[in-house]
Amino acid sequence: MTVTGWPASTTQVGDALLELLPRYGATVTRHGDAVTVTGGPAIPGVDLDLSEGGELAPTFAGLAALATGPGRITGIAHLRGHETDRLAALASELGALGASVTELDDGLAIEPAPLHGGAWRSHEDHRMATTGALVGLAVPGVEIDDIGATAKTLPEFPELWRRMLRPASGIDPLIWPGV
Repeated sequence: MTVTGWPASTTQVGDALLELLPRYGATVTRHGDAVTVTGGPAIPGVDLDLSEGGELAPTFAGLAALATGPGRITGIAHLRGHETDRLAALASELGALGASVTELDDGLAIEPAPLHGGAWRSHEDHRMATTGALVGLAVPGVEIDDIGATAKTLPEFPELWRRMLRPASGIDPLIWPGV
């Protein structure tokens, strides 16, 4: 995946992806304002302290559930007070798909297991909705109940995601209730 228009310098927490994704087996390259992320053959289990980037925790929890070994994400106790209790929501949704997730005082411990499709509740939280979409890339049959929750930060998310994934046939590979 290549993203163009990546700023040379930013204070946005998303910039940490360039350093963190390689820990999960990805290769990240940059050419000018284009950043390319290439997935590796497997996602290793990783322990992360995200106290400086808690907004990224749902994404990395989703990756951890797809890993080949256990991982922990700590430094994120404050996520209990966002749109939803994100720690409880992540434990619930990943657990419903087959992962073993334990809530810690300040984070999550995730034991990956073969995941299966099923309902993914967004909890009216944009980051939960996008994490469900991410997990759905690797797990057929994940159905997000309210992808419209992404409108808080990226109203065009459903269409951008569809365009990214639409095969040459033009058939929509995603079905989200209510969209």
